[in-house]
Amino acid sequence: MRTVSLSILILLLPLLSFSQMQEDRSCLKCHQSGSWFPLSESPSFNHNLDTDFELLYNHADLACTQCHSGKSIDEFHSFSVKGIDCADCHQDIHQNYWGNHCETCHSPESWDIGQSFRRHDETLFPLQASHHTMDCYLCHTSPGQIPPLECQDCHDVDFLPELTSHDGLTNQTDCSTCHAPTRWNQILAINHDAFFPIHSGRHRWVWDSCSTCHTSAGDYQTFTCLGSGCHSASKMNSEHCEGSSCERRNGFTYPRSGVDSNDCYFCHPRGNE
Repeated sequence: MRTVSLSILILLLPLLSFSQMQEDRSCLKCHQSGSWFPLSESPSFNHNLDTDFELLYNHADLACTQCHSGKSIDEFHSFSVKGIDCADCHQDIHQNYWGNHCETCHSPESWDIGQSFRRHDETLFPLQASHHTMDCYLCHTSPGQIPPLECQDCHDVDFLPELTSHDGLTNQTDCSTCHAPTRWNQILAINHDAFFPIHSGRHRWVWDSCSTCHTSAGDYQTFTCLGSGCHSASKMNSEHCEGSSCERRNGFTYPRSGVDSNDCYFCHPRGNE
């Protein structure tokens, strides 16, 4: 009987030795052979490749024990976690109002509120000017749903049809034709100077309202340079013509008869001499 037991033990020894060797090799994926700490500078274990949770940005600087805890060595080395949702480790200050899709606004790069604003700029509605200072809940009233993007959906009460500049317009007119997200009383804030400078240059402060130049109510594609006491055709003729000879610029001769505002704009697109 003793002979049989000894024979079995002899047969099992190589297997026990192999098992221990495999376990040691597993340890060396993270630890150095000479000591348990510090961990190996070049471990063969790669958390990003060998698990379903990549350690990016701030997560890459975490100690193992911040996510993998345990009361004993065995429990710690089981590497179990509560979960991989953000709320499993981070307090949900929104109290689940937005659900568990934190990555919609946040990233491991930073929980800073500024980061969520920067990510908002990647959407169809970048937060510019006054919109940048608004609380999220003022627009996002229904969790999980994208709010409307048209100005009227939020600013319908701000449309004043009695204004002269709103003649011929309705509350369904595209507000961004004349307004920018700075303030409503900054008419033509949508960079009118890119088309013709009225907030700078020679034409600054020489107009009272949109109707000074845009005399056709609601039609801002049509303009005049010769009305409202701005420029008179007779004065322009005297400045551009001498006798029967008129100025010629870029292949265009000043039309003494029938001059219109488009002719003015052709030679003076920036409103200067």
